Amino acid sequence: MEETPREDEPSRRGRRRCPRGLAAALAVLALLAGGGPLLGDPWYAHYENAERALRDKQWRTAVEQLRQAIERKGDSGVRVRSYGMKVVDYFPYLRLGIAYHELGQYDAALEAFDTEERLGVVRGSGPAANELQQYRQLALAAKREQAGAAGRRAADILAQSVGEARDLAQRGQLDEAMNALGRGLAVVPEDADALALMADLRSRVVARDRARDEAAAAERNLETARQHLAAGRPEQAATLLRQVLAAGANAEASALLTRAQEAIAASVASGERAQRIAEALAAARRLAAAGKTPEALHQLELVLALDPQQAEAAALRTQLAAAQSEATEQTRLDDQLAAAQAHLAAGRFEAALSAANLVLAVDRGQPQALALVGRAYGEISRRLLASPAGGGLGNIPPAIRFADQRQDEGGTLAERVTASEFRLTGMAIDSSPVTISALGPGGRPVPAESRSQQVGDYHVTEFRVESRLPAGGTTFRVVATDTAGLASRSEYAVIYERPWFRSPWLGALGASLAGAAIGGATIGRRRRRRSRLRRRFNPYIAGGPVFDEGLFFGREALLQRILQTIHTNSLLLHGERRIGKTSILHQLRRRLETMEDPEYQFHPVYVDLQGTPEEKFFATLADQVFEALSPTLASADGRPFASRQPALTREAGYSHHDLVRELHELLQSLQAGSTKRIRLVLLIDEVDELNHYDPRVNQKLRSLFMKRFAESLVAVVAGVQIRKEWEKETSPWYNFFEEVAVEPIASASARELVLQPIRGVFRVEPGVAERIAVLSAGRPYLIQRHCLALVNRLHDEGRRTLTLADVESLEQRAASQERDGGH
Repeated sequence: MEETPREDEPSRRGRRRCPRGLAAALAVLALLAGGGPLLGDPWYAHYENAERALRDKQWRTAVEQLRQAIERKGDSGVRVRSYGMKVVDYFPYLRLGIAYHELGQYDAALEAFDTEERLGVVRGSGPAANELQQYRQLALAAKREQAGAAGRRAADILAQSVGEARDLAQRGQLDEAMNALGRGLAVVPEDADALALMADLRSRVVARDRARDEAAAAERNLETARQHLAAGRPEQAATLLRQVLAAGANAEASALLTRAQEAIAASVASGERAQRIAEALAAARRLAAAGKTPEALHQLELVLALDPQQAEAAALRTQLAAAQSEATEQTRLDDQLAAAQAHLAAGRFEAALSAANLVLAVDRGQPQALALVGRAYGEISRRLLASPAGGGLGNIPPAIRFADQRQDEGGTLAERVTASEFRLTGMAIDSSPVTISALGPGGRPVPAESRSQQVGDYHVTEFRVESRLPAGGTTFRVVATDTAGLASRSEYAVIYERPWFRSPWLGALGASLAGAAIGGATIGRRRRRRSRLRRRFNPYIAGGPVFDEGLFFGREALLQRILQTIHTNSLLLHGERRIGKTSILHQLRRRLETMEDPEYQFHPVYVDLQGTPEEKFFATLADQVFEALSPTLASADGRPFASRQPALTREAGYSHHDLVRELHELLQSLQAGSTKRIRLVLLIDEVDELNHYDPRVNQKLRSLFMKRFAESLVAVVAGVQIRKEWEKETSPWYNFFEEVAVEPIASASARELVLQPIRGVFRVEPGVAERIAVLSAGRPYLIQRHCLALVNRLHDEGRRTLTLADVESLEQRAASQERDGGH
């Protein structure tokens, strides 16, 4: 399936151009057809207002005006026509970043600069590109200074809040102490001393509240038990009195319980006791099963009053009492959670934090309480550390970029096409996922397909809009809306010139020509198929890694997880042999080489350790890194890395210290050639070899990730048994890697791996792909090996249809080989 539209169209240079006046008229018609905003409040009016506000240093006004401009036109442009014959360079995200920088909102400024750069247009304007880089450096420097000041302010707040909390705790004001300490943890949430103090305060508050609640409950239960006894309900009285005694010794409750038990025993004649015990015990079981705990306990009190040694009744009462206590505790936690949510909604963040902390004192992992604590911390932190210049304007509207094929048509950009079926593609860039909607011919809604993926801190949403064009001009309007409700719109004008051969009077002739064209295409396909069959076409691979993306199936979700994690963490891929770990590393290398990340420039290097002896490990690692990266780089002293002597050939040997020195120099060179932060990604295969090395080698390798250049270094390692070894606490790699299991691929992906590579060359009988998927148990290597053998069989027998009989023959041969091997 084609990835970009209209690749088979002739070059636009060779197309017949209509007269300039007609092109301008068609462009105007295109705007009218698309319903674009021609009058009143257009984008360029807001952009001019923003430029004026920037000159007058009215930064907040500039932000508001630029947001209005982006809402009407979300794609940048060089020499964009505004009104009349006037053209402007339109870089709204650059201007927005400058305004945010002047407001002291440096994160928002950097996001705006990154967005403008990702749109790509600014590179075509030297002054604007230089201005962007200049302000980016200013924003980065200011952010570092701001972070330092914020860190000092946070440390002061933490010290003050800890001191205040300790003082309040000594005076017995535990709730106030938790609130005071919450302010410090809000700005420094990982401080160990503050966390320990908060845990102690939580426990003390819970113990205090529980004792207070139990005392109040005991008093209520005691009073109610007196009333039950007076009314002749000794079973109910006994149940409540046991709850009182469970909370602690109570002389009155003990005496009343004895009275209740005597009353129960006296109410049953001695000859009836066995029957009453059996009936009450059966009733208790039914009531317990129905969830009626109090009623079940009443029945058990009757049983135990008549027979204090009845084991089943005693055990069931203990079980029900524990369940009742647990339910009471859960009710208390639910009430605390509800209170925390209400406090948070009302803006009482310290109170919300206190209530949520009481829940965590009982259940440390309670997810709702943890989320409430995080939100409360965030709000308190923003209030305590907020920059006075802020004002809450920092969200950036989405940016839209088309796969642009437009050219100047009488002063208006439009794409000229000769086919009525039109596909418009592009992407929206934002810090959150966006939704895409579109208007097409006549201003009517048209379906828009979209798919979002996170790339670093950004979400890139690819979209596709397809529609049939009427003759003349059409303007598509695409709207991208982020999760905060901010929207941007962009228009794309298309001029459809219906070819002469599509005129109505040529319908019959057109049908004949179409038939001829189809016949020609069919003949062409047949010739290509025959050519492939003559040269024994077989796309499947058995034994080596998969480099061709077209043969790589079922791993997209896993790749996306790795790509989202690799910005901050190293990863360990583990799984059985031949499950596809090496292929994943090679596909990951390809993705990283082409990925456009707003913050990082990735430099992936594949390293194969299979058969590498311990004494040559560091030299092998160094040579593979420099072989991959050095040809276009120069060292700090100007000496080309390409002329570097390979480490494996050095007579003096190559040590860990040599690797550290050369890596440091290489990373400096990589950073000097990029405006983004760089990441050297080591894709280390067959990492099980490290298990056979001296532990000191592993320690030295791990130390690479502890050096001052470690923030530019990350690893993705793959092995079979490595996980078991590295989970030991004595391993230098313990808790270092985020673990990712490589499992067999899903059945749908296995089916596609069977069918897709030979589509159009061989036919496949229904059920064959599913049978191969089951036979291979979802293992890509086995699928490829089986398909390789089956396609070779078709070539040998001169057939073009793969049948279930072929698969059955393969199964029988495999079973026979297994039996022979067993003998």
